[in-house]
Amino acid sequence: MSNQELKTKLNEFFERHAHQDLTSQQNAEIFKNLYSQFLNDQHHIDWSSWKFINEEHQVTLRELPLFDKARKDVVNKLAVIKLNGGLGTTMGCTKAKSLIEVRDGYTFMDLAVLEHEKMCQLYGVDIPLYLMNSFYTDDDTKSYLSLKGYDKVRTFVQSKCPRLDAQTKLPVDDESWGDDAWCPPGHGNIFQSLQNTGVLDQLLSQGREIIFVSNIDNTGANADFQIVQLMLDNHVDYVMECTPKTHVDVKGGTLIEINNQMMHLEMPQVPPEHLPDFCSTKTFKIFNTNNIWVNLKAVKNRLPDIKSEIIVNKKKVRGREVLQLEFSIGGCIKNFANALCVHVERSRFRPVKNLGDFLSLRSSLCDLDTDTFQIHHNDTMGVPPVISMDSSVYTSVEEVNMKFPYPLIFKNCQEFNVIGDVAFGKNVQLTGKVTVEVEIQQKYVVPDGTVLNNQHLILKRS
Repeated sequence: MSNQELKTKLNEFFERHAHQDLTSQQNAEIFKNLYSQFLNDQHHIDWSSWKFINEEHQVTLRELPLFDKARKDVVNKLAVIKLNGGLGTTMGCTKAKSLIEVRDGYTFMDLAVLEHEKMCQLYGVDIPLYLMNSFYTDDDTKSYLSLKGYDKVRTFVQSKCPRLDAQTKLPVDDESWGDDAWCPPGHGNIFQSLQNTGVLDQLLSQGREIIFVSNIDNTGANADFQIVQLMLDNHVDYVMECTPKTHVDVKGGTLIEINNQMMHLEMPQVPPEHLPDFCSTKTFKIFNTNNIWVNLKAVKNRLPDIKSEIIVNKKKVRGREVLQLEFSIGGCIKNFANALCVHVERSRFRPVKNLGDFLSLRSSLCDLDTDTFQIHHNDTMGVPPVISMDSSVYTSVEEVNMKFPYPLIFKNCQEFNVIGDVAFGKNVQLTGKVTVEVEIQQKYVVPDGTVLNNQHLILKRS
């Protein structure tokens, strides 16, 4: 089928679904643009064409002038947006990921809202906090906000786009799939969603010029007025926070330059033969934390023409190979001439992407400061240990809580692997590289006070 025939079929699909809701036409236009890119654009870069970004586009956060707390003109220009579109499927949860209880009885949502409230109290201002939900998370989120009395938190919903059948390259057009036939088109959709929901104009009318955008599961992403001050004083339109790349970050996006234009390079855009180069910490020294700062006036001036490289995300849904067409907020950097890479400490990138990250957050590596509701990370190695748990046993947050009822004590631990059905007692201490293994169909409890130092412990029943 030719590209034109595919586009005709797509138009027919959207005509059949035009009755769904009032935003259907807006969503259709967004997806048609993505689809056109999918059919026409090169999905991989020319590896010989890129170079490292120029020094003039880079600054280091700790070298910036300290924020002048008397500058209300800076504080009053900020709004905060948390990306809240994901489900907790990688952690055995079918609801909004932000509603998972992660530390001392608090959910990601609680930590984000309470930390924001403390910041507003500190500066004596009311800084808007928005959540960008997806159609997956909107109902759960609104119910939780109402339950907890978080009345000042505002929400808007990003676009809803069809998944494609990997073979036909046409939308999965099966009513029995329900919501499984649809997906959000990535967080690069934030700018169109701000426009289409009216939030962009609301913020501008309130005098808000800078938005700080971060993933709600990044427990290190708090608003830093040094960056707001930098942007306002130097007419910067876009900031991406980057941090040094380590062995645990090999898949993270990075910044390059092509034809004198900054570009966010992600793994799907890398030619397969150059994936080892992309993943190497010797080639690329930094990666994107997805803590992004953007000037709303610049956004308004560039819409509706803000674009990004397309990301083709391959998935298996209901046993069928599908494609999700997405774009990232990092990829949108190329739309802003006055853009900067700000180098930050690792402490500003503490996401919880899987059950290993969840276990780390509940360990001795982290403390929750209830004065600020910020989580402080105590890992002396600079990065948390790589944690791997048997996926046939540790399938959910509930399972991890049951097997690890007490915080593990990590002391200079690089790796921690659990193979088989193992539970852990109180005050278990881990150092170096540790593997705990139990025979298949056996269960074992590591006793209270156990100290494991660079050990591969194989547990057997006598």
